[in-house]
Amino acid sequence: MIPLNCLIVFGTIYKVVELFVRKRERLMLISKLAEISNVDFKGINLYSSGNKFTALRIGWLMLGIGAGFLVGFIINLMATAGQYAYDFSGVWQYHDHVAGVVYIACICIFGGIGLLMSYKAEHKAEHPEEKKEEEF
Repeated sequence: MIPLNCLIVFGTIYKVVELFVRKRERLMLISKLAEISNVDFKGINLYSSGNKFTALRIGWLMLGIGAGFLVGFIINLMATAGQYAYDFSGVWQYHDHVAGVVYIACICIFGGIGLLMSYKAEHKAEHPEEKKEEEF
């Protein structure tokens, strides 16, 4: 309980300080923009965050997590399939020690694979002119 209370107190203090610092930064930017009134801002998009592939990343990550759950379930089912009919004590012992690790490992592995696949898709979309050299 004590670490949780410390985390809440220090987190709140950090966020309050960050709020005031960001307010000061925004005020400084506004004052600088008032000084440079003759600059043309037509080609600058101020509302774009630069993350145009966020939906792709989230989609591949969710696909990877779903595949991780499925593979974890299949591994869990294969490891305990013969034990359900004969010995229930071995099944529960397996579940207590290994099932959680199997699920978490599969979710992390397949989630990472999903993020790597989204990176490759983003790279391919951003650099379509790059092609692999053909080997003769």
